[in-house]
Order: sequence, then structure tokens, then C-alpha cells
Amino acid sequence: MKVFITGGTGFIGKHLVKTLKARGHELFLLEKDLADINSWINEVKDFSPDATIHLAWQGIPDYGPETSAKNLKYGLNLIEELSKIDCKWILSAGSCWEYGGKSGKISEDAQINPINDFTKAKNDLHIQGKEIAEKNNMQFVWTRFFYVYGPGQKETSLIPYLIKSIKENKTPEIKNPNAKNDFIYVEDLAEALADLTEKKVKTNVYNIGSGQLTAVQDI
Repeated sequence: MKVFITGGTGFIGKHLVKTLKARGHELFLLEKDLADINSWINEVKDFSPDATIHLAWQGIPDYGPETSAKNLKYGLNLIEELSKIDCKWILSAGSCWEYGGKSGKISEDAQINPINDFTKAKNDLHIQGKEIAEKNNMQFVWTRFFYVYGPGQKETSLIPYLIKSIKENKTPEIKNPNAKNDFIYVEDLAEALADLTEKKVKTNVYNIGSGQLTAVQDI
């Protein structure tokens, strides 16, 4: 299968690329600015992807209104352009935070409650992206990742911070040790994304996590 990937050089993207290559797929990675779509869309057209995986979200860790609005615009433009080059299957990355910090077991049909500009933009991309896809007879798969960890994660995240503290013989400062989250290893997430892509699942929402809660103090 020929797969076009945005964000393929990021934390999750690198592991997904490795997984898809191991499964024998032909990949086209976008390394150019997502905003300047006219400078690279013809290359994507020439590649003629069977599927697109949209992971890119520029500007992180800036989750403010301006950056979020720009990423929403870039994502919608991408879907519009893909419809013109006859790419009929798209998977896009959302976030578990679209549920608004709900506790307990969360199903895909749980009520959405975006709590900041980032999650509002993600939710808008889901809704409007799905509308564009439906108008153009495309499948639009929305995935919501839970707490992803593993090699390449930013140093300020919990597990890299704990490892760094141990190496430096320092006692880590944990503000809320009793908090429980659904932690998923990044390579397991990559396998799940590859499975959804190979199966070319129809338009739907998929939560991707371990299915288990782990307390921060246990980590």
C-alpha cells in the first residue's frame, strides 16, 4: 500500500514509519511546511497515495488560540486537496482530552467536552473534516490517543523526567502521585494505527489506549 504521512518525523510518526516499513508499505513523508500546501501537493499527487495518515500539528508545545486555529486551517486544507487527487482514505490524530478530562471507562460515543483551544481545534477538525470527506466519498477515520510514552518522548513528560531524575540521583517532584491515567506504549500505538490503515476501516472514531489505568506513583 502507498501511504502519505504528515508528522512522520515526530515522536509518534517515527515509530509508525518504522512499523509500516517493516510491513512492506511504500511511504511518502511530508517534511515541508504544512502551511505551504501548493509547494508540495503535486508531489503527493504524483505519489498517488492509497491512504493518508495526518499526524502533524505544528507549534507544540504552544496550544494557544492562534497556533490551534492555524493547525485547524492546515488540516482542513489538506483534506480538501486530498479529495482533488482522489485519495479516498484518511486517518487523522485527535486527543483523549477532547473528552474534557472524564474519568473511568470512556467509549468513543462519550460526549465531547473540549477544554481549551487545542482540543476545540481538534474537535472542529474532526467534525469539519468528516463533512468534507462525506461530500467527496472519502473515508475519514478519527483516532483519539491516550497517554503515549516511549523512546523519543519530550523530556518534560512524566517517564523521561523520572528517568532523568534517577540518572542525576535526584528525588523527582511528583505533584499528584495518586492520579491514574491510561498509558500506552508508542510502539503499540503504531501497531494499532498500522492495523487501522491496512484494514482501510470505514469512517468512525477509535480510542487508542491500553484499556488500563495506572497510578503515577506506580509508574
